[in-house]
Amino acid sequence: MYLVVLLGVSLVQKQKVLAVGQPQCFDDMCFTVTGVEEVKGFLIHDEQRLIRVTVRVTNRGRMAESDGLMRAYLVDAQGRRWEESTGVNGVGLTAKVAGGDSVLSQPVFKVAGDATGLRLVLTHGWKQPGVLVIGDSDSLLHRKTVVELGR
Repeated sequence: MYLVVLLGVSLVQKQKVLAVGQPQCFDDMCFTVTGVEEVKGFLIHDEQRLIRVTVRVTNRGRMAESDGLMRAYLVDAQGRRWEESTGVNGVGLTAKVAGGDSVLSQPVFKVAGDATGLRLVLTHGWKQPGVLVIGDSDSLLHRKTVVELGR
């Protein structure tokens, strides 16, 4: 019965859309997109662009913590998906943050030159306990919470 309710809620619940500056919290860890920019000057041949998203990672708890399952990707208006580029990022979204403190993470994404309507998705993926929590953004078949980047 629980699975039927979980699937029913996931299918009828509307997608949550956040604006830049609105936090998205997972327990004590909060992720707030504070900016987005196109990185100029890199040699990208196949009509692609580099997009850097600045995310403030805040630990509302008392002890140092990290969210080791956190992943980010971009989607565009056409539903295409781009994973975080490796090797060009500094502090990761999974960095350990002291209790009551914040750090800035700047994941970079290589997207198609014609990509519009970019949205950032922060997720723990499907291999985590929230996959079976009713109403959770990461639950089975639920529409992911997105941050509208205005690009």
